[in-house]
Amino acid sequence: MALGLCVLNWLIPGLGFALCKDFRRAGVLFVLINLCFAVGVFFGGTVLLPLSWKPFTADFNVVAILTYLSQAFHGSGWLALQALHAAAESTPDAYFNLRHMAAKTFGDLGSFHLVVAGGLNYFATVRLYDLLAGSPEMTQEHGSTPVESAAQENAKP
Repeated sequence: MALGLCVLNWLIPGLGFALCKDFRRAGVLFVLINLCFAVGVFFGGTVLLPLSWKPFTADFNVVAILTYLSQAFHGSGWLALQALHAAAESTPDAYFNLRHMAAKTFGDLGSFHLVVAGGLNYFATVRLYDLLAGSPEMTQEHGSTPVESAAQENAKP
């Protein structure tokens, strides 16, 4: 159950928390992560595949790989941008050409926003998993949210 909710939280930021009835946290995460992602797209940020995944080759760049993986943690937005990227490659004269957008003045700033949105969703998803898996450290926190209550109820025999 915990892993399934984490996959849903990856796909749509905050959905895992909403399904655990922590609507306040779900709403905040949904709005902030998607707002950050939308700003990134507005500034012309793109998600581009690294040139090479193979170490010790001339095109290998660990920063490009980590950037790509961080951006991938947005889920649905990442999937949509991947689809647009594939469409732009198949029709190079398309109006919405992502390679052209990457050359815009604010393209790097937009790509940074996409990285931040993915990173925020990564941390939110890991937090959800920790709460649902019943990590002993998580039960010692201040107060109890609905997610923590659900995790504690699942841990009882």
